Amino acid sequence: MQTPAQWWRSRGWGGRILAILAVLYVLYVLVVGLLLPGWARDQARQRLSELLGRDVTLERVVLNPFTLSVTAEGFAVADPRTDTLVRFDRLYVNAELWASLFHWRPWVGDVDLNGLRARLRREADGALNVDDILARLRQRAADEPTGPEADGEQEQAGPPAFTVSHFSVEDGSVDLIDAAAGEPLTLTLPVAFVVEDLTTRGVDEDDNRYRLHIEGPDGGSLDWDGRFAFEPLSVDGRLRMDQVDLVSFARLLEPHFRFTVPAGVLALGADYRFSAAPGQGLTVDNGELTLTGLRLRPRDGDEDAVTVPELTVSGAALDTADRTVTVPEVTVSDPAARAVLTDQGLDLATLFLPVDPQRAEQAREKVREEARQAEEKLRQGEADWRVRLDRFAVTGAAAVFRDTTLPEARELTLTDGALTVTDFRIDQDGLRWQWEGDTRVLEEGRLGHSGQARLAPLDLNADLKLRGLPLATLSPWVEAASPITVQQGRAGGDLTLTVAGDAPRVTVSGRASVEEGALAENGRRFLSVANLSADGLKVDTGAETVTVDGLAARGLDVLHVIDDQGRGLAARLSGDDEADGSDDGGWRVRLGRVSVNASRIAHRDLTLSPEYQVTVQDWQGRMDGFDSAGGEARVDTRGEVNGTATLTLKGTVDADPLTLDLDGTLKGYGMDTLTPFTSRYLGFGVEKGQLSLQSRVNVKDNRLDSTIDLAADDFYLGERMPSDQAMDVPVKLGLSVLRDGSGMIRLPVSLSGDLSDPDFSVSGVVLRVIRNVLVKAATAPFSMLAGLIGGGDDDLEYVPYGAGEARPREDTREALEKLATILEQRGAITLLLTGQSNADDRRALGEADLVDDLGGDWRGLDMALTSEAGRERILDAYRDRLDRDPESLDADPRERARQAWRQLLEQAAEQVDDDALRRLAEQRAEQARDLLTGEFGLAARRVRLESPEVDAEYHGVGLGAEGL
Repeated sequence: MQTPAQWWRSRGWGGRILAILAVLYVLYVLVVGLLLPGWARDQARQRLSELLGRDVTLERVVLNPFTLSVTAEGFAVADPRTDTLVRFDRLYVNAELWASLFHWRPWVGDVDLNGLRARLRREADGALNVDDILARLRQRAADEPTGPEADGEQEQAGPPAFTVSHFSVEDGSVDLIDAAAGEPLTLTLPVAFVVEDLTTRGVDEDDNRYRLHIEGPDGGSLDWDGRFAFEPLSVDGRLRMDQVDLVSFARLLEPHFRFTVPAGVLALGADYRFSAAPGQGLTVDNGELTLTGLRLRPRDGDEDAVTVPELTVSGAALDTADRTVTVPEVTVSDPAARAVLTDQGLDLATLFLPVDPQRAEQAREKVREEARQAEEKLRQGEADWRVRLDRFAVTGAAAVFRDTTLPEARELTLTDGALTVTDFRIDQDGLRWQWEGDTRVLEEGRLGHSGQARLAPLDLNADLKLRGLPLATLSPWVEAASPITVQQGRAGGDLTLTVAGDAPRVTVSGRASVEEGALAENGRRFLSVANLSADGLKVDTGAETVTVDGLAARGLDVLHVIDDQGRGLAARLSGDDEADGSDDGGWRVRLGRVSVNASRIAHRDLTLSPEYQVTVQDWQGRMDGFDSAGGEARVDTRGEVNGTATLTLKGTVDADPLTLDLDGTLKGYGMDTLTPFTSRYLGFGVEKGQLSLQSRVNVKDNRLDSTIDLAADDFYLGERMPSDQAMDVPVKLGLSVLRDGSGMIRLPVSLSGDLSDPDFSVSGVVLRVIRNVLVKAATAPFSMLAGLIGGGDDDLEYVPYGAGEARPREDTREALEKLATILEQRGAITLLLTGQSNADDRRALGEADLVDDLGGDWRGLDMALTSEAGRERILDAYRDRLDRDPESLDADPRERARQAWRQLLEQAAEQVDDDALRRLAEQRAEQARDLLTGEFGLAARRVRLESPEVDAEYHGVGLGAEGL
């Protein structure tokens, strides 16, 4: 047997070369197959650990020296929070040396990755578990020296030539872990994809083809296939998602938002192309999206807030280079929304806000700012994108609004809704669209709407048609604001709505109506109407005006109640006992014609006992030309009061400043219904009577002037009624004085006062006038009656006689004649004549006696004082009657006589006795009786003399009455 040396020498150079190659090959196999895998495994673990800053595990590396393939197994990168950041079971790479030599570039036949597992975790502060690795890599890149020349060469050279014939990932998954709020949530996404002919320098259609297929955690799939190139970087292909269950994906959002997704399936597809070349970008064509069975529910709720059974988008296109989005059609079938209002606000409005209040407010502010910036760009014609939506259609829509802030939760509904939006555009001309639609409102009503609109600046024009809106459904919200219940009613209208400007300015015009409406206050109905219509309606918020060409009410029924606390409706609604119903707002109201037909108005006062109520039935009338800013409006109205009396009111009204000039008449009003007032203020009920009056009311410059001609026919009071507020006057006597022979009481009443005076009250003035009239009638009946027939005030308090005289003068005869005329009209009155005398009579009688004593040629004091003889006669009487010396008086002769005369008169008056005064009083009464029964024809039985009075208030004949 040959030794190796012998063998070597026995072979030629060819054999020796083959031997050398065989040895080298064996060495190659031993090194690559046995030695190099361990070294490569250790180097990979060491270098990757240094690069990533994490512990890296690689269990096994296998190098196949025959196929030039590498297999790595048991690879893992550690993570302190998730244990493992990324790992895989097996990575197989087949180098294909001969293909690399043939193509003169690196060529890899197969790259197969099995069992890939990756875990991406987000913490409460938003940090990711890969942030430290990314930061380490960025710092490493920054530390590497670079230069402009190297960068230019690299950019010019492009990516190195490289090709992979087949690249696949099988049995992979990615865990998305969200620990941002409470218990961590995990979503696992299966991953599997294939890329064929991956090359950096591909030029053929079959180069760089890839296919990606991902199975969803609960069904559904993502298929992504296409082709890409590196110079320049470009990608094109088609993306398709089918039957993707959104529930699992939505679980990651639940800690951050206020809703959950109980159900929803998504499908979408689109052709796309991306190019990094200058002037290029991403384009999407044939975009389709289908959303099925989507449900959104508040986190703490048990009912869905939003449901979308089906939403489809077809033909969508996008071009980032041109910044355009085009959508031919979007359709939504049977969507429903449910909004719940709580003490914390409207849940639907906050559904997509973060749970944390501070972050929610930040989100709101961010949205407001972005909206403001977008609006400003639209206003300046600088829209970032041009968007066109040809048609957006919604059918079978429904919405529910539930208000839990009410004492009892209530709901409002919209059903059977349809909406079509067309020609939606966002471009340099702003944002604009057109629409039409209709919906059923509150189950019974119907709302149709159409129009066009634009934003920035805002300009909206809409036509609204409302039919049969049930107003009673809205009552709980009315009751929450006031003690008013909407019992029934249906609203309708044909309106045009415009909204324009930044403010914005809103105008509403058209026609509105209410059918069979009724309002109640605390269970008591106070307003109902069979039909109320407003034609030519126009509301303008810019000009702050409300204009109605024609406001017509038919079957209006109004009940105004003053409650037992003395409050009217306005005071009860405002909660202010002093409320007067005035409105200090700046809005101007103009009414062309207001008409009322077949209506009724009633007033009830519960402060009276028994309560008082007056009703005007068959009420009809109209008002023309009312303007709250000023201008005369004509008023003409009439009605039937309490079923028997007739009431008319005509005149003019001016609202600014308040000016009234009205004439009113009331005929045949049954006065028995006034018992609540007469019992309180007069102390008696009404037995019978009919009231008629004619009045004129004038208000100008805040001053009231009113005259009332009152006629009460056959008016008699009945039984006495207890009342602390009753007037302390002889009421029945006063009324009897006022009542003429036919049983009629006629009385003119004047009212006046300053309405701006807080102490002025119309009711107070009326009561004061009535009191004065009754007191006057009772205490001075004939003076009162003389005034009524035109004799003037205080004319017949007594019959005047001259001081010391018993014979009637001319004014005495005139007074007695007027008294006879009055008595002819008051046949039930017996006249009582009381002769009266007083101090004036005493002085007059004393003077007469003194004059007789001085002589019969006495011609008065003045004549006596001018002559010496006259003065001497006075001084002699002074000496004789008073037994006094005249020299003790004044030195002037005239003044001495005057002083003496005064003292003489005093002494003469003292000497007149009461019998003389009584006889004078009796004579006066007798003279008056004789004139009345004789010359003036009054029956003697109606005149009776009373005992004379001495030292009375008047010197004449006092008048009294009996049998009233």
